[in-house]
Amino acid sequence: MKKTNLKILLTFLVVAFISCASFAQIRPKSQRWSKIYKTPEIYRDWMFSISGGSALYYGGLSNYDLDPMNKIPNESNLSYSATAGKWLRSYGAVRASFQKGKIHTIKNSKDLNASFNEYTAQVMINITDFFNYPSGYQRMFYSYVFLGYGLIDFKSSVYSTTTGLLVKEYGQEKMVTEWVVPLGVGFAYNFNQNFTFSLDATYHYLNTDKLDAYTNDSKDFMLYLGLTVFYNFNLKDFNGYIVRPKSRRSLKWAKF
Repeated sequence: MKKTNLKILLTFLVVAFISCASFAQIRPKSQRWSKIYKTPEIYRDWMFSISGGSALYYGGLSNYDLDPMNKIPNESNLSYSATAGKWLRSYGAVRASFQKGKIHTIKNSKDLNASFNEYTAQVMINITDFFNYPSGYQRMFYSYVFLGYGLIDFKSSVYSTTTGLLVKEYGQEKMVTEWVVPLGVGFAYNFNQNFTFSLDATYHYLNTDKLDAYTNDSKDFMLYLGLTVFYNFNLKDFNGYIVRPKSRRSLKWAKF
């Protein structure tokens, strides 16, 4: 009888040990599982965006600098950009940007047409979350600012509206390169954990006064107004917030 009870007790202990070991291996939400299988830091929180809008020219040949109702239809042209970057914090990111566009205006019988390619590195700050945020989260609506530095290649030509002949050109044989500082602000809406839509306004300070092919008393600059679509990688929803996998609360999602 005693041997029988001892066998039953040993059998129960073996079964209990095997069950506990098996449960520990398959429990997907354990901290141990998350640490083993979580996505490496370098692969997390990347973003890609495309933007389209208008580039507004300000310089010696501009007419409507203080009149936006005429500035946009008469002294702007199509521009678009693409960026790729990484969120280093829930409120801060770095990104690389390429922008391409054209500018156009007519003043004093001079018809200006110019094109440009811009390459910049930027720091982006989510100011909504920077001043008031839970760690690892990003709100559905937020505003942001960004500052960058880079290069702009451009060429320009000016024709006479009366004769149709070329009056002046700059950078036609080889595009001229100068440095540029973009400073911008945006207002964003997180549609879901992957897609974000925003409106941007960017001031481009150019280290040249010959964007319009003429030497003027002050530097030329551009203002870009655009609609941007972001695609964010490896983010999840949690209680109405966008959760970044580096957050402790989101380790259970930190696997592709």
